[in-house]
Amino acid sequence: MTTDSRMGIRLAQLHLYVDIHLHDRYLAPPLALVVAALLTNWVPVLHAVVWAGLELLIIANYIRVYRAFKRSDVQPRDEPQWANRIALAHGAHMLAWSSLVFWAWQPGSFPSLVFIMLVHIGLIALTTSMSNAHLRLLSLDMIFPVLALLGPPLLELNWFNLGLSLLGGGFTALMIQVGRQINAYSTEALQLRQRNEILIKELESQASRDSLTGIVNRRYFLAAADKHLQAAREHGNPLVLMIIDLDHFKQVNDQYGHLGGDEVLVAVVDACVQHLRTGDCFGRLGGEEFALLLPDSSLPEALETAERLRQATEALVLTVQGNIVRPTISIGVTLLQAGDSSLSSLMHRADLAMYAAKTQGRNRVVCDEQARAPNQGAAEPVLQT
Repeated sequence: MTTDSRMGIRLAQLHLYVDIHLHDRYLAPPLALVVAALLTNWVPVLHAVVWAGLELLIIANYIRVYRAFKRSDVQPRDEPQWANRIALAHGAHMLAWSSLVFWAWQPGSFPSLVFIMLVHIGLIALTTSMSNAHLRLLSLDMIFPVLALLGPPLLELNWFNLGLSLLGGGFTALMIQVGRQINAYSTEALQLRQRNEILIKELESQASRDSLTGIVNRRYFLAAADKHLQAAREHGNPLVLMIIDLDHFKQVNDQYGHLGGDEVLVAVVDACVQHLRTGDCFGRLGGEEFALLLPDSSLPEALETAERLRQATEALVLTVQGNIVRPTISIGVTLLQAGDSSLSSLMHRADLAMYAAKTQGRNRVVCDEQARAPNQGAAEPVLQT
């Protein structure tokens, strides 16, 4: 397992730990009040009230830390920092409960000894069931309850108390082993979920990406373009579509084979993507034909982008099977019009403009007539080398 994977698993374990312990906000306060009421058998009521008040404040604090953790965009590298913060907050809770040894235990009083041991046996059992998701936190949560469980009988050592200590120690060891086993199962489940998530992402990428060039495939491009079209019509934003086709690509395939043609396609795509914005949608329609959607782009801006793509491609000097290949592209550009109700009308106009670029000599950018009409004087519609 890689370091990143292990860090991701530990963060998932911390999330599981916190999710389980968030239930404390419903259970811990009533339990604290019940214990405080029982505590009055050995200490004055004021002392029991003080203990309960401190415990309720500690509960409120660690619940606050848990919620802050869940609200934060915690990255795997942040897990140790958050684990330490949570350990301190919840450790104070465990210390408060274990401090009952000093409040309630009275040497020679069997009822107080039974009360202390019963509380801490229950605390150890709850800790095993609630903290097992994160082994380090489980270990830290166990320290104070175990000391409080085993300490009083050993301080009044006799055969009966020794037996109680052995019984408590055996129970503790069993609970720790159970917690570790549950942790192993939950870790295995988290690892399986992690692998499934990676697999799903890979499958989604394969379903949306062209395997050769790495840009989006035809199906994904058409779906994304439809969404951009509807958004542009709804908000009245400009939208430009380009159809891009490699010139004389059949000759490249015939002369160098499909592997040589693939080299050229990849090189052209790599050259073009360097000149695109983050929100632009660049996809391969099939073969040597590509489409580029420019949301929120005016026609002059789009024509400048198209010219940069043409120049970037023209500047390529590729060595394919020992021969020099200088690819060029022809680009047809169109702008979303008021009457465009579907993507097909834009693609048809951009196609016609691209074929016009081919007819006029290739290696050029041509803007279709409808896009050019509202923008006359803004930019030259036909850009030639």
